[in-house]
Amino acid sequence: MSVQLVLGVQLPSSATLEAFVGDVNAGARASIAQIIEGRSERLFLAGPESSGKTHLLQAACRAIGDAGQRSCYLPLAQVRQRLKPLVENLAEMDCVCIDDIDAIAGQREAEIALVGLSDALRARGSRLVAAGSRLPRELGLALPDLATRLAWGGAVCCRALDDDDKIALLVERGAQRGMTLPEPTARWILKHGASDVPALMNTLDTLDRASLSAQRRLTIPFVRETLAQ
Repeated sequence: MSVQLVLGVQLPSSATLEAFVGDVNAGARASIAQIIEGRSERLFLAGPESSGKTHLLQAACRAIGDAGQRSCYLPLAQVRQRLKPLVENLAEMDCVCIDDIDAIAGQREAEIALVGLSDALRARGSRLVAAGSRLPRELGLALPDLATRLAWGGAVCCRALDDDDKIALLVERGAQRGMTLPEPTARWILKHGASDVPALMNTLDTLDRASLSAQRRLTIPFVRETLAQ
């Protein structure tokens, strides 16, 4: 793998295109597949939190790295204080995936650095994928040139997962951990607890530990008992 990881940022093992579940954002998945295959060079993903944007960016970064090319995942919310020196080292990448564009909106120096990175990547035919909560022109960027560059390859709007997609996500993530989570149990979890994606993943963590400790299957009675504690 030829993935450049910025300090303190690791790609989770679940960050693969195969692990991206659900139908509501199938168009975004297909667009990322085109980036991975080299059939597109630019893409912007817009949408709310927990709509799969970060997963898709990380999946692209991992797949391109696995193919022996140089890729980097850049979460601006985590690295914005040291963005300029980081960006200077990314111009030779084959693909850069930039998350949380909102985090630097209105910060001219940071935006100038990203304009420079965008131009350098385009000059060598490298790929650039970015994501934010809204379309580039709606992010409140100080530099219209940055909004233009982010939109060069078109934008795909991601939507929050519906209930069926959340159930599929629970079952898939459980399977990745070696857990057998029946669909009726997953549906019960969604109905009786917090339904946002981070909360569901925390619930899965709790059930994973409890199931291993008690050597119990994830039946609805066991899940009800565990979550009531």
